[in-house]
Parts: sequence; C-alpha cells; structure tokens
Amino acid sequence: VAHAEATSSTFLYLLLSLLGLSSSEQLSHAASHLGVAQSIATLLRALPYHASKGTMVIPAEITAKHGVSQEEVFRQGGNAKGIDDAVFEFATVANDHLLTAREMFKDTEGRVPGPARPVFMSAVSAAGHRTQRTAD
Repeated sequence: VAHAEATSSTFLYLLLSLLGLSSSEQLSHAASHLGVAQSIATLLRALPYHASKGTMVIPAEITAKHGVSQEEVFRQGGNAKGIDDAVFEFATVANDHLLTAREMFKDTEGRVPGPARPVFMSAVSAAGHRTQRTAD
C-alpha cells in the first residue's frame, strides 16, 4: 500500500493540482484510495509476467496466510497451491479501496465533480477488472 500511495496516488494528486483542485480534502482522499486500487489491479494483471521473472507481487502476509510457496508460483504459475485464494484476497483489498473512494462522493449522489472527472476516469479501468472465484 505504501508503494501505491507513493506512485499511483501521488500521480493523481499531481493531476488534481494541475487542475487547481488539490485543496479539496474530499478529492485528495478519494485519489489516495483510487491510486491504491489502481496499483493493486496493475500488479495483479502483471502477476504472470513478474512470476516468470522470479518476483512475487502479492504481499508476503497474504501469500503466507494461504500457504503459497513463491517457488511453486514461479514454476507452476496459476496452478500453484493457494495462489487463487491469495489473488482473490489481494483483489479484495483493491476493491475495498475502490469502494472507499466511491464513498467520498456519497454527498454528491456518487458523482465526481465535473472539473475532477478526468482524474477519476481511471477508476473505470480499475473497476473493470473483477476477480471471480470459481466453485471448487
């Protein structure tokens, strides 16, 4: 989450600043959560690539909780024991951040103020990547 805040969220803060909207606590808070959701979605989409290069992008506390062996992921990819549950949990973290960002706009009936819409359009791609669990 710290990496996401320092990258994606910071980029959204910059965009708000360029539009003269950085003084809005509501928009900044929503941008923080959206940036985290975007970063996690990007990491999950890139998981196969990173695993093929010997890098695990899912936090260790999540993989450990689901008994995921990094070596198995590097060798077996999506067939590694516990990886589906770890991916689902990490995707749930992203979804929670996306829901929190949306909650920032409840007083405007869920609508992002017009001048800020270009910044928050990126939420569409983050929301478009849903992880579904399959029945065992």
